[in-house]
Amino acid sequence: MIAVMTVSKFSALNFQLPAAERHLAYSQVGDAQSAHVLLCLPGLLETRATFDPLLQAAEGVRGLRIISLDHCGRGDSSPLPGDAGYTMQVYLADTVAFIQHVIMRADVPVTRFEVLGTSMGGILAMYLANQAGIRIDGLHFNDIGLNLPWMSIYGLYDGMKVEGRLPEPQVMATRFNVSLGAVVAVQSPSHFDLPYRKDWKGMNFGHLLSHFKGPVRLIHGSDSGVCPIEQVRVMKRELPQCQVLEVPGAHHPAPFTPEVCAFVLQALSQAPVAVESAAAKERREEKERGFWPWLKQRYRGAKAK
Repeated sequence: MIAVMTVSKFSALNFQLPAAERHLAYSQVGDAQSAHVLLCLPGLLETRATFDPLLQAAEGVRGLRIISLDHCGRGDSSPLPGDAGYTMQVYLADTVAFIQHVIMRADVPVTRFEVLGTSMGGILAMYLANQAGIRIDGLHFNDIGLNLPWMSIYGLYDGMKVEGRLPEPQVMATRFNVSLGAVVAVQSPSHFDLPYRKDWKGMNFGHLLSHFKGPVRLIHGSDSGVCPIEQVRVMKRELPQCQVLEVPGAHHPAPFTPEVCAFVLQALSQAPVAVESAAAKERREEKERGFWPWLKQRYRGAKAK
């Protein structure tokens, strides 16, 4: 059994879904008016709290807005009516509505929109990239490849097991901060109701990204049963632009360690990012000596005048 983060340290904001008496909860850091947005989608029975380390690391990064979202029946989001009916189609429709109403607002032009998905969230990201009317400029996957072998599906539950067995549904619901209905639903074959291709090996999603030309980043655990090295090779072959970070000793999914957070933030900026507060940055610059720091200070002074 692995330790999981289920309650976010960041305040929950609520998005009321159109024509539905329920809401989606989300947290965000950065400039709400930023034209560069990263949306983070959790895994099967995860909450947005799993992205807290990334949000914390990004608090000192300017020009970027990072949003973490709770799927229905998870965290602070509303359960579905009767706590039943949880399926991938519902999550996808909810996410599309969230993107259209919260991110792609007419009063806040977004010029760069990227999605980071953990496990199930990564699969949803592939469908979003193939969704008409949704423009995604970059994709980040946490421990999920273009294929999901039948045997790897069992690996999705590895981190939930206690002494090799899954706890009772009510115990899982309490432990993961999700609804009982969500726990029951994800164990049913009908939970995955989106169209997909398959062969004798398993489920295939590569066709969803056959026309995607934006940057792709893959984080995977060295000991993952869901995204082993074979999946990494397939993604690099099918998407040559893919950059990979392996997390030593990690199972499924990969945790957001400082190294993982730096990998994501550096990729977003296309250059090394100093993950520090503005105040800390100013103190560091004051200690710098040499021509370039001096010239930079003079330039700032000239602009101020």
